[in-house]
This record gives sequence, C-alpha cells and structure tokens, in this order.
Amino acid sequence: MNYKSLIILFFVILIQIITLRFDLQADSITQKDSIQTADTTSIYIPVEDFMYSDHKRVTMSGTLPLLKTDLNTNAWIVGGVYTGIFAAQHIWQKSTIWDETGEFTFADDLDYALGADKYGHAFAAYLASYMMTEALAESGVECENANIYGAGLGLMFQTYIELIDGFGENWGFSKSDMYSNITGSGFFLAQHYFPFLQNFTPKFMYIPAPWHGELKRRPSTNFNDDYSSHTMWLSVDVHNLLPTGLKDYWPSWLELSFGYAVRNLCDTLNPDSYTCEPCSFDKEQEGYWGSPRFIIALDYNLVDLLPDGPPLWMWIRQTLNHMKMPSPAVEFGPTTKFYILYPFQFNF
Repeated sequence: MNYKSLIILFFVILIQIITLRFDLQADSITQKDSIQTADTTSIYIPVEDFMYSDHKRVTMSGTLPLLKTDLNTNAWIVGGVYTGIFAAQHIWQKSTIWDETGEFTFADDLDYALGADKYGHAFAAYLASYMMTEALAESGVECENANIYGAGLGLMFQTYIELIDGFGENWGFSKSDMYSNITGSGFFLAQHYFPFLQNFTPKFMYIPAPWHGELKRRPSTNFNDDYSSHTMWLSVDVHNLLPTGLKDYWPSWLELSFGYAVRNLCDTLNPDSYTCEPCSFDKEQEGYWGSPRFIIALDYNLVDLLPDGPPLWMWIRQTLNHMKMPSPAVEFGPTTKFYILYPFQFNF
C-alpha cells in the first residue's frame, strides 16, 4: 500500500494550485458563486449535477467543472506532476524494496497482514483516482472524462507498482492486490454513474499503535507497512438514506462507519530481529499472528461539520472527509470494548 506517494501527490498538486495564483480571498467566493449561479449552462455543468451524496461538491478553484474540454495551463503541470510521482516512486522503491530483482513472478498473498493490506490497496486506488479526477477537472477536462481518465490514471499508478513488484526478489505480482486496486478505482468510477453508491465512502485512519496500548507490526520500517496502526473504514451517510420524514431526526453531519483492523501483527516466517508472542494474539494465518478487530463507530461528515471558507479550504475539507477521525465506537475482537474516542481507551 503506497500512502507515501498519495501524500506526495496531494501536496504537490496543492502547491501547484496555490502557485498558479488562485484567488483565495473572501471576496472571491462571491465572484465564484456568481459564476456558478449565472446562465453558464453552455460552459459548466449545472450546480445540481455536481453533488456527492446530496452534499455540494467543490473544485480546488471553486468553479464548476466544464461540459466540454478546454485545457488550460494546469494540464501541463498536472502531467508533469504525475510523471514526476512515477519517477520519484520508482527511485524510492528501487533503493528500498526493489533493490533486489529477478525474473517476473506471481505471488498469491491473499492472507498477507490478515487482509488489512487488501483494503489498503483498494483505498489507495480509490484515493489516487479521486486526486487525479480533481486535477484533471482543474486542468479543463470535462466532467465525465475527468472521472473516467482519473479512475484510469489512479489504477495505472497502482498497476505500475504491482508490475514492478513482480520483478522483486522477495515479492511478486499479486493477483489479489491487483483485484483490490481494480475494486478501488472501479468503485470510485461507479459512484459517478450510480449516485446511490456515494452514500458509502471508503475512509482510512492511521494512529500509531503504541498510542492506544497496542503493538506495532513486527517487522515495520515506517507507517506505510505498519498495518497494526491502520484502521480501514466504510462510512455510511445515514441522513441521506433515511426517508424524508425521518431526516429531521438525524443530523446531516453524523454518519456511521464500519471498520476493520488487525492489531499486534507479527510475521512468523522470518523473525530474525524480533520475537512473536502467540499468547498475545488470537489468530494465526499463513505465517502471520494478529488480532482482527471489527468496529462500529459514529463518524463525522466534515463537509457539513466544518465551516465554509475560501474555495481551496472547502476543497481541502472535502478531501479530508476521506480520513476517519476518532469517535465513539464499539470494537468486537478478543473482547468487546466500548470507546469514547476510538481507538483511545480512557480509564476513569
């Protein structure tokens, strides 16, 4: 799972947009709104068509996506950023996990990290597709094509990494990873064509395991492979799913999330510089000890919860809504635990 590349992609595109001198002053909001509410149907998609789960979507610059492609200066920058991310990812992994290569091989690692890795691949592909779609829309690509090409570029990025893994001496091309990548990008694109699916948002949480009394994955070199500190979520927009007569009884910013985590992971195949303690865990599968956890939690829709502001802030708020924040939860694992702010356990 390649969170590092996604984080780099996010901030590089963000800096790119800022350096292109988008007007982020408060008076620009009025100007942008006047553009969106004016008679611009021949240029922009209608406001009511640019929604996500009944919530208004925004672009980085605050303008609506185009009905017809009209590329601007951003297109060159986005292309350069995308190519640069490919190169940076290759150089970084070539000096680390790809430093020993061999013949192309396939590796079926469906049980790797007790399944946490598979959701990770799906989420990475989903988020990469979202980021590329946003960048393409900002470059002047018309709305539908931005979604199609964005999903394709997100999947292409993940596929490239998987192909190079196929030549790794200690790795291999994982079909299950590839299926997860396709699922993530495919679900993102399906949300465009089937708006009902927008009521279900993949989310991710990373909080170092020692912060909440658990063990990091062993071995682990960085947050990218510390699956014991990851929690994977699917958030449900309850308010939007309720019948009209019941919507007033459920706040639009309050959602439900269903999570999965594997705590205290330990690889038992090559324990050279660490020791596993099976008595601490409750499951062993294909060389991995770990404690699977299923969680039901309250969640926050940041688009509704956080205040409005300049267009770029509203886009950041929209993007951050793919991250799960600590909240009240019930965890089902070796024991059932109740949390005021998951995953932190407070003793009174």
